[in-house]
Amino acid sequence: MEIYHIYVYSSATPKSARHAPVTDMATIHVDILTPKYALFMKNVVERLKRSHDLLITARDYSELNELLGRVGISARIVGRHAESKEEKLRESLSRSLELEGLYKGVNLAFAQASPETARVAFGLGVPYYLVHDSPHAEAQSRLTVPLANAVLTPFPVYARHWRRYGAKRVIKYRSLDPMAWIGWASKLPNPVDTGRGGRGLVVIREEEYKASYLEGKRTNLQSLAVELARLGYDVVYAPRYSAEVDLPGVITMKTHPIMTPLLKAADAFIGAGGTMNTEAVLLGTPTYSLYPGEPTDIEAYLMRRGLVKRIPVGDLIRHFESSSIKEEKMAFKKQAEKLRESLTDPTDFLVDFVEKALSAPTRIFPLRADTRHRSARVL
Repeated sequence: MEIYHIYVYSSATPKSARHAPVTDMATIHVDILTPKYALFMKNVVERLKRSHDLLITARDYSELNELLGRVGISARIVGRHAESKEEKLRESLSRSLELEGLYKGVNLAFAQASPETARVAFGLGVPYYLVHDSPHAEAQSRLTVPLANAVLTPFPVYARHWRRYGAKRVIKYRSLDPMAWIGWASKLPNPVDTGRGGRGLVVIREEEYKASYLEGKRTNLQSLAVELARLGYDVVYAPRYSAEVDLPGVITMKTHPIMTPLLKAADAFIGAGGTMNTEAVLLGTPTYSLYPGEPTDIEAYLMRRGLVKRIPVGDLIRHFESSSIKEEKMAFKKQAEKLRESLTDPTDFLVDFVEKALSAPTRIFPLRADTRHRSARVL
């Protein structure tokens, strides 16, 4: 039997960064900044609130607001999503001050790369644990990783990519983040009526072009969607921010539903982001990446396993013109199932981690035994 062994602190951890154990009900701050983390944290929040008080915060961001309601997370809105560098700076400073006023009695902060949570928790002596899979998001990483007591990250992400920002500890869990929600989300109703009987269903998702790490880089996905529709495919186009898109022959998403049932039903997925590419793979849908940057660690891992393909747009159109994507999906599902069986639900790991971080913050401690998978690693 394998036991997870996790170091929260080691002998190298400065005394000023160590914290007394919490033996009673704790107050935990959970900061949710993106739609992905609304899905990722749903079950984590539900389990933690059975034993602890939770301060759940989010920022005003249209897609995030919709998803928080859909997953049943009640969050206090603090600050808003901004676009220009000047607006981002002002909003971050204002949000930090507002968060500070909410921190009375907080014992532990648990969030993705939230500069405001990192700064407030550090300033008030509250341990902050960063759970994230995107070291390529440089601006956020530079502002959060040095202040985190530990970085928790999926196993394909290289520890050195976190260390370059000054990570004290990098702890890997044997999973990919969509494993936290595909189980329950795939059982929801399909948000789009796709039964039109064409050559196959193709879902296309825009890149997060307003993110600082892409600096406005765009891929001409709208023209690709129209061309695939002309070839006889049922095409669903999912804009990233604005739903005001009208493409001939294409179904355009007008709201921001949970996409998991649609990704599962699709015969192919073309994504210019990261999370939905991984999610589509885990659901057994052949996935093509048009991400405009260099492959992320997770995308590179999936590419090495032959589960994600990067193909220039022209070649991709020719592939869809001459191939049967429905037959391709049947073969692909077996590969995806093999990957899924090798992974755990990160919810179990994260909940156990938080509980142990509260009760034994200065010791090596074992997490739940798991006989099927490799143990978590500390690097």
